[in-house]
Amino acid sequence: MSQEPLQIIPPEKWGELQSAFKKDWPRGAPAHSVLVMQKQWLDRGVDYEFKVYCPFGDVQNGMVALSEKNPRYEVIIQCPNDNVENLYNALRETKIIDWKKSPLIPYAPKHIIKLIKNILEDTNIGEAVEIGLIFPAGIFILETKKPYGDVNLPTGITFELLTNKYVDIVDSTWSLRYPSSSTYFELLINNKCGYGLFLNNALICWLFVSEAGVLRHLYTVKEYRQKGYAELLLKLVCNVLIEEGLIVTSYCLKDNCSAIKLHNKVGFIEICDVEWCRLRSMIN
Repeated sequence: MSQEPLQIIPPEKWGELQSAFKKDWPRGAPAHSVLVMQKQWLDRGVDYEFKVYCPFGDVQNGMVALSEKNPRYEVIIQCPNDNVENLYNALRETKIIDWKKSPLIPYAPKHIIKLIKNILEDTNIGEAVEIGLIFPAGIFILETKKPYGDVNLPTGITFELLTNKYVDIVDSTWSLRYPSSSTYFELLINNKCGYGLFLNNALICWLFVSEAGVLRHLYTVKEYRQKGYAELLLKLVCNVLIEEGLIVTSYCLKDNCSAIKLHNKVGFIEICDVEWCRLRSMIN
């Protein structure tokens, strides 16, 4: 019986992975961000079964991380170099990944998308799953470490952490909503990763920092749009992350022109292209 090729990497050794992906900047930004955020969560006593593996135990071979948010099954696949041979061999032989669960492969750089396509073409994994959808996106980064100074709150506006009282409205407006996605927002809110602007105590705009350490789901209630609230909230949350010493990153889908325009306006720059790849099970 052959040894399992994906070897688990304990949190105390994640720093080695972070260093490897920092050297592969900017392509390594997604892997670096998710490791930093997950370590921060663990240090707070939060553990939701996020598991990190390396092919044959070597960080230079890349990272495979599993995150299951029932019913969504995420398989994060990253590699800090162009040589993906060991990662390919590990993925084709591993018993840890359940390909029949139609995994979502998030924020994958181009060399990883190519790897996934090759695996589906060259191995029997392709008999179980196929590529269902691919969502192209750009990684945006705020290079400055200086907080925004022009963030004065207008009269009647407050900036607060979200509570679970607002889970339903947040979930109902999410374009990527899925069955039970409300529990995802509960997770983020309970970990103090949801922020909102309130007008006379009514929530009018919100933004999250995801479990992957990136900005997510910026939304303004329809009747309060075109008033600068999204820009104000974006700057306020960036300030929180800057003051925590974190690298501020965000993803924008390629067809979300308004989000890209706003990020450029407040000083973000696009550093790399990634794709979300949804695999679809062909087994009933």
